[in-house]
Amino acid sequence: MSNTSKINSNEDVLAWDLFNEGSKKRNKKVPKISTLDNRLIFETKNLFVVAGLGCFIPGYYLIITKSPYTSFAQLDDNEFEEYNWLVNKLSDKIKFFYKKNTAIFEHGMCACAGGLDHAHVHVMPAPNNGIEKIFNSSVNNVLRKRAAGISKIEFKNHTFNNVHDISTIINFNDDYKVIDGSLLKIENLEISKISFKDNRNELLLKQQYINFNLYGKNLGFCTDHYLGTQFGREMVYEFYLQSDEKTKDIFNQLSRSNPGKLIWRWQDYMFEDNIIKTMRDFSENEEKFFDKEEAIKYKFISHVIK
Repeated sequence: MSNTSKINSNEDVLAWDLFNEGSKKRNKKVPKISTLDNRLIFETKNLFVVAGLGCFIPGYYLIITKSPYTSFAQLDDNEFEEYNWLVNKLSDKIKFFYKKNTAIFEHGMCACAGGLDHAHVHVMPAPNNGIEKIFNSSVNNVLRKRAAGISKIEFKNHTFNNVHDISTIINFNDDYKVIDGSLLKIENLEISKISFKDNRNELLLKQQYINFNLYGKNLGFCTDHYLGTQFGREMVYEFYLQSDEKTKDIFNQLSRSNPGKLIWRWQDYMFEDNIIKTMRDFSENEEKFFDKEEAIKYKFISHVIK
């Protein structure tokens, strides 16, 4: 296992200086083994992109702010334009290399929910087959697995208020009674029908939020309900379980060999080979995706060479 798992929670592990120094140490070459700081792929004026930890699907990127923002709702209009350009280019790359859709999600201001407090957006390949048909059911499946919205239940004359106990009981039994709260469904998640860009000021008033979208499709939600950490990663994992039999078989084999671990949880699986593949793939045909004038405008600099 790589030493990417050795993370000090008191450090800003998404700081720009950390990754910039890591890139200099490897002379921008794709590393043979990933570490916490050597996964930088490219930078622009205000943002940078790294290969994501827990890369259960190749082509998983994080877009991170150079400034120590706590969410992308803090971006000004110029920074947001730059961010949209990056999302478009990464989605084009994913479509070309992996023939997949692109899931884009952020858990903004997530330190209060147990996550990292430096703003970062996940960009991850999603299945290309019939995702419109399974989107709502996938969201609802993950909400149920997490017992989202339920604070207390009664089961066999005992009361439970621990989320892990509640989740286990409601997913494997029918004879329980909800005492406090109600199970959330996708129709309960939407804060506003206004676009994320135009909704930023409202989001900054929230304690935290999750924004999830499928690129180029009218599928997604933005919510301030507490849904736990890594909700977006589990969502993408659920997409593959429901619509990609080949990937599902691989995941199931891995789960059977390590029943106490969760594939979508980056702390359980780093997927080292996929991290390196993501970096190597990006170095291929780079000029095909980045117009020279736009690259100059946004101060694009690559940190991976063939």
